Amino acid sequence: MGTQEITRTLCLVKPDGVRRGLVGRILTRFEDAGLKIVAMKMLVPDEERARRHYRYEDIAVRHGEAVWNRLVQFLCSGPVVAFVLEGVDVVPVVRKLCGSTEPASAPPGTIRGDFAHHTYEYTNSAQGSVRNLIHASATDEEAAYEISVWFREEELVSGYKRSDEAEHYLS
Repeated sequence: MGTQEITRTLCLVKPDGVRRGLVGRILTRFEDAGLKIVAMKMLVPDEERARRHYRYEDIAVRHGEAVWNRLVQFLCSGPVVAFVLEGVDVVPVVRKLCGSTEPASAPPGTIRGDFAHHTYEYTNSAQGSVRNLIHASATDEEAAYEISVWFREEELVSGYKRSDEAEHYLS
């Protein structure tokens, strides 16, 4: 069970999602769930930012340096849309909406289940990076770190209310 507090998480629509014109449809999924966008920008990440995002000690140790390098290169291959979402216990909510990181395993109704299809096996055989459209932080701690990689504190907008917020949050 989560914290049941209003928290924040980072999401990236990766280059494959931007190229396919899915940014609006992806953002709509989160807003339809009652989540609030508190920061957003489009940019082509430089290698230094991508390396900070995909921390070597995490990815390379678990999956190997080749996988880490492919992830970094793919993230730098085109524009991404970085955004911060806010909501009640937001990290698991966002990950559920995204679906499994392996698109072929993601159920219909999730972002990856509806819009992507690659498998890890295909990606590994093609020496590429899985095209799964979106990144979402896995934990509250990871979210705090990743938000700091992509946004300065003054870029985070706080204090505004969505018109439907009373329906989703207790005052």
